[in-house]
Amino acid sequence: MGQEMRALVRELLPLALPVMECVHQRYLQHFVEQDVVAHMESDLGGQLDLGRLRVAIAFADLAGYTRLVEKEGELEALGAVERFVDLVQATLPDEARVIKTIGDEVMIVGSDAGVLTDWAVAFQSLQSRPPLPRIGIHSGVALYRDGDYYGRAVNIASRVGARAGGGEVLVTRTVVERAGTNLSFQRIGDVRLKGFSRSTEIFVARERRPS
Repeated sequence: MGQEMRALVRELLPLALPVMECVHQRYLQHFVEQDVVAHMESDLGGQLDLGRLRVAIAFADLAGYTRLVEKEGELEALGAVERFVDLVQATLPDEARVIKTIGDEVMIVGSDAGVLTDWAVAFQSLQSRPPLPRIGIHSGVALYRDGDYYGRAVNIASRVGARAGGGEVLVTRTVVERAGTNLSFQRIGDVRLKGFSRSTEIFVARERRPS
């Protein structure tokens, strides 16, 4: 069996290397572009340090995932998560990337808060059966290290997402200020997020209906 595995690896490795190099190049280009933009903003007075980037951050997961596991079983729940993650990746705009997945949760980072919010609202319109996704979005300065993002802005986005219900897109004031005119925002209020001493103003984002 060991010999067969070694032979299989020898055959597949040359095929896998170009794919891995292509993916690496895409992510490297994306993050280099972000770092260049951050330095340009710093030169123009943005006061961003090395590795600090102004980004839009979204967290999306499946509301009621635990109940689904108990009701339908682990395999069915896993299938729902895989379909959810695949749909996220297939529909994301070019300005955004999936940074990581944690169980049924997906962390997304983009350069444009308005574009990311447009995607989130449109993504929710594609959903027809439970478990429905819930999405939280915040825009701010995050610290980039080794392919991941850290800091207060990331934590706020995560907490906002945890406040959303199935089918909802919740955003902060900084996202509303950067959004286009094709969406409407209903103010929920100033919400005390877990781990933060100050309240955060939260809104529900929806597609604007013609008057």
